[in-house]
Amino acid sequence: MSRHTYIHRAGVILTTLILSACSNLQPYQNERTAQALAVPAQWQESATAPQQALTNQLLDLIGDPALYKLVAQTLAANYDLRQTAIRLKEQRLVSRKEAGATLPELNLNLNSDRKKDTATSHTLSLDLSWEADVWGRLADRSQAADATTESLELDYRAAKDSLAARTIQNWLDIQMRARIIDTESQWLNSLEDTEGVIRERFLSGLDGSNSLADLEAARANAALTRASLAARQQSQANAWRQLAALQGKTGTEDLIAALPLSATVPSISNPPARLPAEVLANRPDLQAALLSIDAADAQASATHKQLLPSFNLTASLSNSAGNLGDLLSGSTAWSLLGQLTAPLFNAGRLKADAEIADLQAERSYLSYQQALLNAVNEVETALGQETSLAEQQTQLQAAVKHSEASLEHYQARYRNGLNDVLDLLTAQQNAFNNRIRLLEIQQARLTNRITLGLALGMGV
Repeated sequence: MSRHTYIHRAGVILTTLILSACSNLQPYQNERTAQALAVPAQWQESATAPQQALTNQLLDLIGDPALYKLVAQTLAANYDLRQTAIRLKEQRLVSRKEAGATLPELNLNLNSDRKKDTATSHTLSLDLSWEADVWGRLADRSQAADATTESLELDYRAAKDSLAARTIQNWLDIQMRARIIDTESQWLNSLEDTEGVIRERFLSGLDGSNSLADLEAARANAALTRASLAARQQSQANAWRQLAALQGKTGTEDLIAALPLSATVPSISNPPARLPAEVLANRPDLQAALLSIDAADAQASATHKQLLPSFNLTASLSNSAGNLGDLLSGSTAWSLLGQLTAPLFNAGRLKADAEIADLQAERSYLSYQQALLNAVNEVETALGQETSLAEQQTQLQAAVKHSEASLEHYQARYRNGLNDVLDLLTAQQNAFNNRIRLLEIQQARLTNRITLGLALGMGV
């Protein structure tokens, strides 16, 4: 068989391989446009309370200097956030590595060789190797690495925003629980005063046969309130520890000293309203998920191109000598080698890798769609919560007013002997329970506003 025939057949085989691989270069996308989530033009829910002026900063909703400092300290010291920052640095190095793969590689080599009955031979060489990125495979890998880096940068920003929101909400939890503890302490003092009055009436014999039962009922209510107060105080201690843990600390003394409790209920403005398209464009987690699609698509494209032939160029300058000192003298040999490599048989591994990459790209797209759906629902839920909690707060304020008027009424009737102590204890319980429920609703409303701000794309 002639040399020309061999070359012709090799050309036919190579052409067939290229055409076969090129037919699968486009990643599997499965009609992504048809799967796209329809973003609403307007929110179904709407906020009823006055809104903060347009801002992207969560802390602008509060305007507390001590809280600004607390959030800054937490962002600087939190272990989870610092790990995320390190992962971002690692990915930046990966991007640099992939970008360098498109450039020539130059190495200096020194080899020493000795065989039986022969003198030692030393070789010094300068070797250059370069893969010609004919199909753009290396460029695709570099693009995938860059998109992943951008995605992680946005993930880091989202992690900072989420940590800031958690810190603010923990601070709110501590502030509001302190007010609830104060209210429950007032309740306990009121019960102890009532118990003292009943004891005096019992000792004086004014209440007859019911005085002992009244005293036991008062003592039982006081004991239950002490138990509830102890549980809240323990929860408060745990909350301080959780806030300290966010800052990477084990002790809470410095934190408690630096963060005084407010004498009034904190004020948090309602986040500024934005259209859905503006919100979704402003959320770093969604932008990161979108870039993950780009990264997966570029990686899938690079994986498909592994099925195509690769072209490599190798050049070398070398010198050999029996002594190390003679390596830099004498004549230098050089060589230039071009290499074409095409995959023929690998048990379907490369094709399987390409199909896996396609599926991973499709999964990235579906993950983005799910994140988009979650984001829309988060905003709608928080907007609905604001409306519901505002109504609950209004009704509980009315309930507190009426229950306190009822308590005053029963206190006067009990002093005049017109009602028994159970009526008074019930009135006390209703009045103080309603105060506590009002504080809990206020806390839920303030916490929800931070949740809403984060869902709307606000951060730090």
